[in-house]
Amino acid sequence: MRFQGRTASGVLAALSLGIGTLGCMTGDSGQEKAGESVAERQETGGDAAQVADHGKPFYRAAGTGPAYWGPGDLYTFLATGDETGNAYFQFEALVPNGGGPPPHIHHAEDETFYLAKGSLEMHMGDEVISAKAGDFVNIPRGTVHSFKNVGAETATMIITFVPAGMEKYLEEVFPPAEDRTATPPPITEGLIQKMTAAAQKHNLEFATPRQAGEGH
Repeated sequence: MRFQGRTASGVLAALSLGIGTLGCMTGDSGQEKAGESVAERQETGGDAAQVADHGKPFYRAAGTGPAYWGPGDLYTFLATGDETGNAYFQFEALVPNGGGPPPHIHHAEDETFYLAKGSLEMHMGDEVISAKAGDFVNIPRGTVHSFKNVGAETATMIITFVPAGMEKYLEEVFPPAEDRTATPPPITEGLIQKMTAAAQKHNLEFATPRQAGEGH
């Protein structure tokens, strides 16, 4: 591989020479400066603090995350705030025909949807779109939105909240999915009451018909 007429080894040599020259200009060698930086990080715990703030690398096999029955959907957690340093929360949603939440607003998180399979009717403010596999939707906080599967095929979505926190609402309100192959349980009056009662604590608001728009 060449870089503006130089071989890769030539570029590396030039970079090494530049580092050495910089060390001479500052009165230290590049190696000594690097050693001081490592020592400083070890003394202050900078590297460890950074990892703690942003979570740690982890692997989650398919179908092994905690799962809950949403409003007609199956939600499987992929990454929670405890695992990402509260940077984001991400989960997979399996949405069968008729599944999907009522119009609502998140006041503390931005939300994104990536539709991996199937199709969904998506409501974004005053706009209604027919999303298909491969489509991406961004919902800034404060935007009324909802989705519903009006087709025959079960849709698969990857949903992300930034920052994390909404997983606490799902854990509080929805029942764990002990058998992920079962049919989603019906939406009962009791579930609706739980969803409504816990909403304000989690900066969630269910939209009024006027907020949702006529026909939404």
